[in-house]
Amino acid sequence: MRRASKSVCANLAEGFGKQSISKPEFKRYVLMAMGSADEMRVWVRYSQDLGYISGKQADVWRNEYQTIAKMLNGLHAKWG
Repeated sequence: MRRASKSVCANLAEGFGKQSISKPEFKRYVLMAMGSADEMRVWVRYSQDLGYISGKQADVWRNEYQTIAKMLNGLHAKWG
């Protein structure tokens, strides 16, 4: 979970750094960030199913990553 959650920001930062060279490259990194946000939603579900976190905490995290995914989708569409 730590790796996947950090990957969202890291992919955006790396893509932003490369956008001056290639706009499609930035868009590719936004897609990777979207994938990492989706991966986090899966890890949240696993954590809940295994009893590591409560259902209430899982709902909070799922909703937060849903919001992040929507923002990333908007960013991706804007660069389309």
